[in-house]
Amino acid sequence: MKRRELLLSAASLAAATGSGALLWSPQTRAGTHDAYFSRLNDLLKREGPGHPVMLIDTERMDRNIDVLAGSVGRDKTYRVVVKSLPSVPLLERVMQRAKTNSLMVFHQPFLNAIAQAFPNADSLLGKPMPVSAARTFYHKLGNTPYDAANQVQWLIDTQERLLQYQSLARELGVKMRINLELDVGLHRGGLAAPAALDAALQVMLADPEHLSFAGFMGYEPHLTGMQAALDHPAVENVLGIYRGFLDGAKSAGIDVAKLTLNGAGSHTLRIYERDATMNDLSAGSGVVMPTDFDTFHLTENRPALFIATPVLKRYDDLSFLPQTPPGVERVYYIYGGYWKARMVSPPDIGEPIYQSTNQSPITTSNAVDLQVDDYMFLRPTQSEFVMLQFGDLLAVKDGEFTARWPVFHQTG
Repeated sequence: MKRRELLLSAASLAAATGSGALLWSPQTRAGTHDAYFSRLNDLLKREGPGHPVMLIDTERMDRNIDVLAGSVGRDKTYRVVVKSLPSVPLLERVMQRAKTNSLMVFHQPFLNAIAQAFPNADSLLGKPMPVSAARTFYHKLGNTPYDAANQVQWLIDTQERLLQYQSLARELGVKMRINLELDVGLHRGGLAAPAALDAALQVMLADPEHLSFAGFMGYEPHLTGMQAALDHPAVENVLGIYRGFLDGAKSAGIDVAKLTLNGAGSHTLRIYERDATMNDLSAGSGVVMPTDFDTFHLTENRPALFIATPVLKRYDDLSFLPQTPPGVERVYYIYGGYWKARMVSPPDIGEPIYQSTNQSPITTSNAVDLQVDDYMFLRPTQSEFVMLQFGDLLAVKDGEFTARWPVFHQTG
């Protein structure tokens, strides 16, 4: 956006409100980088590439891993969510520290990358995939030493999809492990009642050459934000539905102790510390803590993921603006923008004047005193897609770069 367009846009916004105040009028702004971000700023000015980067504080991340793995406990499996941590070296660090070999995968190219990088990993699909995606996985698997028949659990939500997968298994001459998605209250698909279980089990038990029953997955993010424990009615409802399916499996002669009984996510994992219903709990974003995960059950986890972007321009003379709202005394243009992210340092900076993926204009008071080539820092609101936008992740510890971690490709 050119300056003339900015002036016209700002003037029209003020006129539209009838108040004379611009819609992007900031809240109170004060301060500059604290000691933590000052060290990162100095590091990036000294050794950074000069463009926006994604940083991971490995000391904070390791502590978050310990908190999550400790909540899962020794009696259950901690399953690492790949889409939230989309990098082989990053996943390797999490898996080693948490002492787990179990992954949840949401994207076919990522599943093939996992098969290549972690030949011993157990991978549970986190969503039902089109049968064509499953076919692509097998075609691209090639000679990879990955035992898909025993190490992939395909998520199935309907009888129709189960029959599609059976047909593919027969076509390819492979055996597929089937995990059944349960609707435990989210109402985003999956088997809605235990009565639907009988037909699925009949198909699998009648075709042991091509299908095997691996377990259940009951995702319940509708519990997010509730200050809930096991005795909360909403939690009791989730577990009651889940147990209904377990009873159905037992009635069919299934040994449920051998099944993967998956549930939870970063938001809700801690609810189940003393639950004996599920034996497999998932979490990914809680490892790095984007802002959407600043929720009740993650208060012990610390932000470990930051976007750092250079300041390109600084304006102290704001006469080019048609109006200057109270508190606006400077405009900084940062390199890039329009990410799913919120400014974290300097503190108390509001939204940009307008959104731009090229140069975003950030307004501040004169208490924020950065120079051109200094950095501003943002926290992503999510990790999964945002982490793929910056190239290699830069691992930092004690104010120094320690590693570069390549991220997955969206296609493959």
